[in-house]
Amino acid sequence: MQIPVRWPFLIVAGLLITYSQAAPKPSAEDIEHMREELGVNGFTAPSIEIILQELDSLRPFPFDKVWRDLPETVPQDRARLALATGAVIADGFLAVASEKQSRIEPVGRALLRLAKGLGVSDRVTKHSRSIVEKAARSQWGDIKQELVRTQAEVETSLMGLKDEEIAHLIALGGWLRALEITSTAVSDDYTPEKARRLIQPELLDYFVDRVSTLNPNFKKTKLAQTIEKNLTAVKTIVTKPVDVPIEKDEVKKIRDLAREMNKMISSNDE
Repeated sequence: MQIPVRWPFLIVAGLLITYSQAAPKPSAEDIEHMREELGVNGFTAPSIEIILQELDSLRPFPFDKVWRDLPETVPQDRARLALATGAVIADGFLAVASEKQSRIEPVGRALLRLAKGLGVSDRVTKHSRSIVEKAARSQWGDIKQELVRTQAEVETSLMGLKDEEIAHLIALGGWLRALEITSTAVSDDYTPEKARRLIQPELLDYFVDRVSTLNPNFKKTKLAQTIEKNLTAVKTIVTKPVDVPIEKDEVKKIRDLAREMNKMISSNDE
């Protein structure tokens, strides 16, 4: 079965930005062991080249419909902070995929604020500056190639993480924002073929399982309960035989479910 737009790698990129200086590079043996412990696989860390190809297949994006105001405040609890960080990274990839030069710097500033909240910001500063400089020169191909070249370092950095829950929440936050973007794009220019890109039961199973293992205190919050409920609803919609497409109304329902979760993440309201 085809696994579409594999946005969790966005978050692996974010982990490189925020954490890679925090831990020494592990050995190859350690990497394999940590891959198993952290659940890193083809869903969480696919090739960035695959992501770029699949994004291109959905272009042009209805940018004005999917862009949002970036968060200006930093969440106080780390769970929401991690989710918000992932979402902003997804916004960054949207800006790059849409070649929106004016949106790159605001994304960098928002990501820097969130990285400071996580306690690390050196890598954010360095990488944000590089991306902004290339965007100013409209070097979109160079930006994409830089992302491709850094994937090996990204995964190695991820393997050095010890905070598994934060890693998964950043990944989830990015994927939820990406789900809103892609489902909006598909509903705006619906075809059964495009709708099939939203059928990803394995990936949904992965995130539903991750949510079930979260800290009990966070699971009691309205945000966590909404995420769990909405993910289950999305899974129900997309669980179809291979030859049965998702209808346009169902795509809109997925969009609405994703939008509700993302608004809660960015609102800071309990």
